[in-house]
Amino acid sequence: MSPMSDLEASQEILRNSPRCKIIGVSVHAEPAFAIKMLQIGSKGYVTKNSSQEEMIDAILEVQKGNKCICEEIKNNMLGKMLDENADGSKINTLTLREIQIINLIKEDFSSSEIAADLQLAVGTVGSHRYNILKKLNLKNAASLVNFINNNSNFISN
Repeated sequence: MSPMSDLEASQEILRNSPRCKIIGVSVHAEPAFAIKMLQIGSKGYVTKNSSQEEMIDAILEVQKGNKCICEEIKNNMLGKMLDENADGSKINTLTLREIQIINLIKEDFSSSEIAADLQLAVGTVGSHRYNILKKLNLKNAASLVNFINNNSNFISN
């Protein structure tokens, strides 16, 4: 879309008409796009590959007050989760403390703020962050933030 993106357009529509029920229809089959649309307030997401029947079903579900995403996105989410588990990027290998730290990183806490909140030494937080990167096969803090953004629905305490 031009001059604004579908996300910006959806946000503007919802700002002006908060009761509006938006279903994103996009060429993007990446789960991150669907998740972002739902996070901003859309009620559904289908791809342009979705069948007419699936699009109608999405409209009916959203009209009932439910949220809906198409099978292609669901399959891609499942595939991504299975791939992550197969290649060693295992969310389920994280300890409770590592998940707590990830959730604080999601809330934009610094290492010193995390240490204060969890009553740990800053060095201990650094060790946990290093272990998180290692377990998830990530290279740096930026890749961790990207991972968190793409997997926020699967990481919770």
